[in-house]
Amino acid sequence: MKKLLFPFLSILLLSCQPSSRPANTNAMGFQLDTVQTSDINPICEVKYIPLELTDNSLIGKIDKMLFRNNYFYILDKSANIGVFVFNENGKFIKVLNRTGEGPGEYIAPIDFDVDAEGNIYIADNVRQKIIKYDANDFRQYEEIDLKCYFMEFAIIDKEYIVLSEIYDQGKIRDKLATYSRKDKKIQSLLKPALTEMDELRIPRHSSHYLYRSGDKVYFYQRFTPEIYNVNGKNIDLTANLFSDKYFKEEELKALEGNSRAFMLDMKHIKDINAFYETANGYFCSSSTFPLPQFFWISKTEGNIHSLNLTEENKLLGNLTISGVADNYLICSSNYSEETVNTALKIDGLSENTKQMFGNWSEDSNPILILFLSLIHI
Repeated sequence: MKKLLFPFLSILLLSCQPSSRPANTNAMGFQLDTVQTSDINPICEVKYIPLELTDNSLIGKIDKMLFRNNYFYILDKSANIGVFVFNENGKFIKVLNRTGEGPGEYIAPIDFDVDAEGNIYIADNVRQKIIKYDANDFRQYEEIDLKCYFMEFAIIDKEYIVLSEIYDQGKIRDKLATYSRKDKKIQSLLKPALTEMDELRIPRHSSHYLYRSGDKVYFYQRFTPEIYNVNGKNIDLTANLFSDKYFKEEELKALEGNSRAFMLDMKHIKDINAFYETANGYFCSSSTFPLPQFFWISKTEGNIHSLNLTEENKLLGNLTISGVADNYLICSSNYSEETVNTALKIDGLSENTKQMFGNWSEDSNPILILFLSLIHI
């Protein structure tokens, strides 16, 4: 357990950053390399939610998941290309599937988001558009023509859409930018921190770097310690997750185009692949070899803990945190005989839960796993 670093240290470090990287003297700062593993049981409560399977709800792969307005929204890019909507108990509600080349249709969805009213937005990078679908009638839509290529986006409010990793001619131009639906203009918010290497030639160890927790959106600036809160026209530095294990720019330059060497690297942090906020703190994880590391930052105590989730059988071997539902962290599991055998050995399962796992098969949809830790209640 480590206390928050002294504020003046953050000020000194931030004052050396380029002007394209906003300074915030209130940002949290932690040294990840010296965090001790908490002796508190990582998981005190877990819920298993099977996603209902119908003729219209078969999921090939969960590419992204959001929990908003008491619904789970799941993007599948592989089988039934679209967004599936389930209620908080896993009952299938509806699916948005508008693939095609006509008006209101998308060719290749790269990302999606949901606003506070339940409207679904899908980004089609082929057409350089985001399409807004009405929550109550998917036949009602609005096409937002952005005229640029990007990797991810998030709806901030009725006016602003944040775009991440805008690229042009094979190189990232802006790490973050905001699009005003009122002015129909894009304004840069954050430039790349590393300018001498081509980040697009380094494999991504995270499926996304924009992380939504309810109405709040956070962004991780890759290969740096920096976590930003995105709020429309501006961004604020929320946290510096310091470590000596981040790649130096010259090391990354040497790894450009060498995916195998990057993936086999055992010394460095490849990504921060989760940063989610709950009522009492922040959960984050780092991609390291051979297993990821998990951290909990307490709002009340102002300190950071390392969580040992890698040996927690209640997660059924799943170590990718996909989102947050109220105070619960979310991951998911696909069927396998080994996973079922692991599940049935968990102590304290109710008879209904045992029956659920017993009925699980290779034809079933994934099961969502929602969990709480004593450390973050």
